[in-house]
Amino acid sequence: AEPTSGWVRVRGRRAATWRAMARPLASAGLLAHSRRSSQGPGPARRRPGRRPLLALAASAAVATAVVLAVTALPRHGGWAFMNVLSQKGRQPAPAPSGPPDPESMVDPTVEAFATPERQELLRQLESRWIGLEAELRGGSYPDVARDPFFTTDVRGLLRKYLLASQLDAEEALKRLRATAEWRRDWDVLSYYEPGAALELFGEASNPGAEMYFADSLGFDRRGRPYVAGRLKFANSENMHPWRHLRAGVLVFELMATKVAAAGRGPASYILDIGDVAGIVGTVSGTGGLDRTYDESKNPFYAAGAGTADAPSPRMVEEFGNLDNGFAVLKAAIKILNLHYPGTIGQVFYLNSDMLFWGAFKIFSRWVADRGSIDFKFLGPNGWRDEPISRLLDTYSPEELFQEWGGSGPTLGADAFLARAVGHYEAGAEARARGSSPSP
Repeated sequence: AEPTSGWVRVRGRRAATWRAMARPLASAGLLAHSRRSSQGPGPARRRPGRRPLLALAASAAVATAVVLAVTALPRHGGWAFMNVLSQKGRQPAPAPSGPPDPESMVDPTVEAFATPERQELLRQLESRWIGLEAELRGGSYPDVARDPFFTTDVRGLLRKYLLASQLDAEEALKRLRATAEWRRDWDVLSYYEPGAALELFGEASNPGAEMYFADSLGFDRRGRPYVAGRLKFANSENMHPWRHLRAGVLVFELMATKVAAAGRGPASYILDIGDVAGIVGTVSGTGGLDRTYDESKNPFYAAGAGTADAPSPRMVEEFGNLDNGFAVLKAAIKILNLHYPGTIGQVFYLNSDMLFWGAFKIFSRWVADRGSIDFKFLGPNGWRDEPISRLLDTYSPEELFQEWGGSGPTLGADAFLARAVGHYEAGAEARARGSSPSP
């Protein structure tokens, strides 16, 4: 099917024809705003351009997508990232050895509901969810009974929504309803169909996708999956807001289901802001020339795609006119805050420059869920970064990419994206056959 605005039929099922956001940060970078670390194939454009304020820019998304989604600001003032200044001169701790403590493999939300009072609160929400699920099944969201997000780990999902709602069961129930209706409108279940990842990552099939992050296919020392990203493969001159947003949410949707299936707590996310040796992206993103890309040259924004190419008027009502990178970033943050609570628990930014580091001051204010994600800057700048070797505190060498100090696979420029797409497609094919593996 040729790309158009709105929805089209692809392979007999409804599929999104969205375009990518102009700021990569909107779906993936946004995921890095969280709790203080102390607390716990298209041709590349070669036109020269100025560096915009958020040339780094989601989602994540998520964003990417995503992240991608919690602020690093403390509740009583001060910039969360200032804690890294105190790290100057610190030496990396030796990597942990031996198997992890079995207790560390348990989903931390289980401990959060260990008291009799909270167990009773959870039981009450479970009872009310049964009624709401029946109502949705017979009315506004008939697919709820086959939706992996709602069926993989029901108790775990309810715990996350209670925590995100400050233990207000009424608010948690309201948010669960809103998520179900959003999933219907966003056609989230199409992400699980064979061909969806190939279509949404591809520049030919989803022009402007500009994806630069995906499932790493690795795990941390506690058996939790993680997302990997290389921001420089994103080209902000070629990103279309809705298409990038659509593709970025796929990554975090499948990661959310994977986290639920593992039952060991939230995933983590490593986003490398550094150069990629001048290698042009070939999988999805068309950047990679280690030059700045100028959002003002983006033809999609100039043509009004932020409104004109929205899938529906309702999406414009909910997210506004996505006519610039900041608008797309806000939309992605909203999606991840409201509909994927507790999916990401730790975020590492590698090799960030001053532009990215400073931009954090702006976008971190937009994230509602505070204090639930451990956030760190790692890199060679000792005055604001911890050493990249600190990744080995969290990931065993064989699970970490070689470019980041591990002994596992290589990122292979953007080949890690192709491997992730292959993994997504293999999972979709298996589900279509009825074997239903985790994403």
